[in-house]
Parts: sequence; C-alpha cells; structure tokens
Amino acid sequence: MIVKTKPLKVKLKETHNPLEDFLIINKKESVTKEVLFARYIGIPDSVKHYTDHILRIDQHFASSMTAASYLRLHGLQIVSNINDIKRLSGIWENWQAMVTSSTDTNSFYQVPLSYPLDNETLEWTKKLTFIQILSLYQQAHPNSNPTLFKNFVVKFLNWMEVYLPKLFNATSISPKVMFIGDIKQHELLFLYFLYKLGCDICYMNPKEDIVHLDPKIDKYSTLYKCSSLYSENVKLPDFSSAPIIGHTSLPSKPNISSQPTVIANPAKQIQSQVQTQELSYEQLASLSNSVVMIKVYDDENKVLCYGSGVVIHSKGYILTNLHVVQGGHLFSVLYENETEEYITDHFIKYHQQYDLAIIKVDKHCSPLTIKMDGQLVRGQKIVAIGSPLGLFNSISDGIVSGFREIDSLSMIQFTAPISNGSSGGALLDMFGRLVGLITAGFDNGQNLNLAVPSQKIYLFAQNFIEHTN
Repeated sequence: MIVKTKPLKVKLKETHNPLEDFLIINKKESVTKEVLFARYIGIPDSVKHYTDHILRIDQHFASSMTAASYLRLHGLQIVSNINDIKRLSGIWENWQAMVTSSTDTNSFYQVPLSYPLDNETLEWTKKLTFIQILSLYQQAHPNSNPTLFKNFVVKFLNWMEVYLPKLFNATSISPKVMFIGDIKQHELLFLYFLYKLGCDICYMNPKEDIVHLDPKIDKYSTLYKCSSLYSENVKLPDFSSAPIIGHTSLPSKPNISSQPTVIANPAKQIQSQVQTQELSYEQLASLSNSVVMIKVYDDENKVLCYGSGVVIHSKGYILTNLHVVQGGHLFSVLYENETEEYITDHFIKYHQQYDLAIIKVDKHCSPLTIKMDGQLVRGQKIVAIGSPLGLFNSISDGIVSGFREIDSLSMIQFTAPISNGSSGGALLDMFGRLVGLITAGFDNGQNLNLAVPSQKIYLFAQNFIEHTN
C-alpha cells in the first residue's frame, strides 16, 4: 500500500519570551508548522508575579474570542479502571504484533489507534509518533522487562484517550498545553508526543529544570531561566473566569540563575499535609512512589508470581502479604519510573494469621504513613494502589463497604477494583494514610475485596515503621 498522506513536520519556534509567545494563535494550515516547546524554569520576580502570569494565561484562553484548546496540567491522569486496563492491553497486543512483524510503517495506516483524529495528516502523524515514542522508551530503558514496557504503553494509550479529544476538537486550532511542577519521564514523553502533533507546550517549574532530560527532547525544546529558583511549593490559583484587576507584564528576556536550590521531597511534603486536609486524586496518585511491584523467584530463578508491596521505612523495609512471598528464593522489587530491579533474599519477618511479611532491599524511598488514630466507617472513601495483572501501580477508588471476620481475623471490605497482583498493595484514606494492606478478593463477586487493617499492621511491624509526621 502506498500512503499519500504526508505527516506533520514541526519546527521548533525560537523564543525569547515564551509566555508571550505561548499566547499566539498559529492559524496556518500546512504540513510544516512552527511549534513552541519551552521549559520555563524558576520565577521572574516574585511568587505573586509568577502566579499572576499563570492566571492571566488561563483567562486569555478562557475567552470566547480564542479558538485554541488549552489545558493546564499538574500531572497526567492514571488509568484505574480494570476494564479500561484490559481494553487498552488488547489495543496494544494488536499493535505489538504489527510492530514485531512489520518493518513497513505504512502497514499501520489503516489500523485504528486509540482516539481517532478527524484530520488525516494528524491521524497519520499520531501513529508514526507513537512508534517513535516506543523507540525512545526502549532507548532510554534498554534493560526494561516486558511487564514494565506494557505498563508504559497502557498508560500512554490512556493519556491519548483522555487528552486528545480535549485538544483536537472540531473547532480548535493551535492547541496549547501548560504543564506546571515536577514531571515524570513518561509524562515528558507524552508532552513530546503532543509537540509532534503541533501543540504548543510550556513546561513550568519554579524549582529546577527537568531531571535526566532526554537529549532528543532537549534538542526540540527551548530553555528559559528566570532570575531565581524557588524551592518551596507554589500555591497556584484555581482556574477562574473572573476578570483580573491590575496588570502584570510578562518578562521580556531571560536572566540566568547560577545557583541551584535544594528541592524538598514531594512525598514528604504530602505526608506532612495528611492530618490537615484531604488530598486530591492526583496527590494520592503521587504516593505510588512508595508502592512497589514484587516478582518472586524460585531456586531455579523462575518467576513464581507477582505481587505488590508498601514501603514502611526509608531504609528499604517493604510490607507485603505472606502469600505473595512465601516459598520464594529471591525477590525482585521494582519502583515506579525506575528500570532497575532490586534483588534481595532478605526475608525479615512474617505472621501466618495476619498474612503479613516484611522484606528488605538496599534502596532508600519515602515510606507511607500508617493510620493509627480513629476508626474507619462504612461508606468512607478509599483509594487502592497495586499492580493488578502485572500492570504497575494502577490506581482505583471506592468505599469501605464493611468489616468482616475471616478465619478469626478482622478485615476491611472495600469496593475499589483489584485483580491478581494487587495483593500487598496499599489501601489509603483520602489523607494519604495507609489504612490497610490489600490481601484478597472474591472471584465469584464483584468488587468484594479485603484488606488487613492498619491496627494489625502496626502490631506486626511496629519495630520497622518509620514515623514520618
């Protein structure tokens, strides 16, 4: 098959004032397009000026006079529904078969991929760029195993389904994406993907530039450094359509900052907030850095099973279910957004009745806070984090649906969906505290799942729990 459709060619737009240039609407329809991809690092004069700039951009694109689609993001949505995970896995299996068997990219032209774009040029560009993203991931993670790769692809397909309809609708031209705050490497690849589709991108971080920046993304983005870095969390204004009183001009030229600042641990910052206010789902999702996937090997180095675990101490102590690690000879621990597998045979402690165990790896990571005050109640909202079906750190929400006695042990019954591989994962309240360790689900029921309550966890593991508050 000969494909006559030409993909979009993007050229990095030069800029000395990215926030002003971000407002410009590019109405030119062509197979070649100048696109902005700016990394706006630090703050110009003060935190107030910084937040006023952001609010003014919000206001500009909220105007009915503007035809551009605009998203202000602080993180990308995590796929949580088990049915969505299975469906997206099926999409990937079809594409994986083609990627493996075909060297001719034209064979992908007629095969659907996630959300279809009405513009034929952009639809073809989307597919070719997706293939390129897979290659970039593999180059950056040469030792990645098939499970981690599949987890990345499913996550990426979910982002395509969530954000492409918002950016590429029938009336939109010149889509705009502003991403503010720390960014994960997978999220950065998605920003690059949107840039290749012609979206103007403005990445803003008051603290520091992107860590471990991919050379290709460095080449296709422009760095703009403000006069100073700011190590504290910036409280950003909520989006509002109300008019702004007064005027704040945008900076006209960059000032180079010579000294970096020390960045506080975001997980620690969230944990310090848990006693005062409920967290958003995005903030709860960031705690997945303290939830791991565990692979259990026999004495012939064959994988026996997969499960999950929860970091309870920064010196590498991980809580999981006994039934996950029982009979294992070695354990491989995988942390989110890392490709290294931490191999250990340190089986520290277990409790048969509670179905709890602790293993240890040589890795420092922020622990979760364990809830010890008060009681859970039926109907209370909770969030589950685990690796169902080997899909790393999937997040689902639900409620506490009851309290059960199972083999003389009090258990939490909850509705958040789980599957094989979720065992040993975290059950969190809306303050980000560990209220239970996911243990089991009833195969013959829907969302009938159980967790060991935090009181039993504390009795079992109190000598290994780090108090983070």
